[in-house]
Amino acid sequence: MKNLLAIDVGNTQTTIGLFEGKILKETWRLSTRVARTGDELWINLRQLVGPEWIAEHSELAVSIASVVPELTRALVQMVKTRMRTDPLVITADVVKKIRIAYHPPQAVGADRLCGAVAGFNRWKGPLILVDMGTATVFDVVSEDGVYLGGLIAPGLLTAAESLHRAAALLPLVDLKFPSDVIGDSTESSMQSGILYGALEMIDGVVERIQRQISRPAKVVATGGFAVLLQPMSRTITVVEPDLVLHGIRDITEEQ
Repeated sequence: MKNLLAIDVGNTQTTIGLFEGKILKETWRLSTRVARTGDELWINLRQLVGPEWIAEHSELAVSIASVVPELTRALVQMVKTRMRTDPLVITADVVKKIRIAYHPPQAVGADRLCGAVAGFNRWKGPLILVDMGTATVFDVVSEDGVYLGGLIAPGLLTAAESLHRAAALLPLVDLKFPSDVIGDSTESSMQSGILYGALEMIDGVVERIQRQISRPAKVVATGGFAVLLQPMSRTITVVEPDLVLHGIRDITEEQ
């Protein structure tokens, strides 16, 4: 596999990665819009990557990890008709590197599987992955490469937007740590509650997982808020923002 276009479709954000061999050369992040057609997606892709690059790389492979079925179908149609190739759509059925102990295996999100494969390939196990996106998702991989499952909790932005919608006097705040834990305004009180609350939830859950698996696990964070929270965390040891994209590439190479 020489060149790969890796597409990670999340509920809030779609990330596109361009690999040349094993090197991730470029990444782009777009808002996820379910109503986009295949033609709209093609226009966006040409604007990002450039039509010349696509034309010059006739052996370009395309792989998709998506949790939005409507966009999955539109992307597959776009790749087949515009790029004249069949994309790999990542599901539990195509994952070979790890065994999936989840019921049913097909219910695991493609992004979670990609993160687990990429993490195990890089750090082995046991491994705890924390993906901080629309939801804060914990995934656990055992020492011998079994995907054990995990937890799904509301993400930081989800929490902030929910407070704003549910309470008329609460604003939508910027997600940054205030100067003190004790907020001296409505804004700083919300920031403190959302961020320190999420931080303590993450560290507390990781510590509970560590006790259950009875072996020290490496804790890897990814997703949009990982860089913000990691310096304040007592459990997160590594941040890899593009973990899912690397997992897409790893799974594609296994086929």
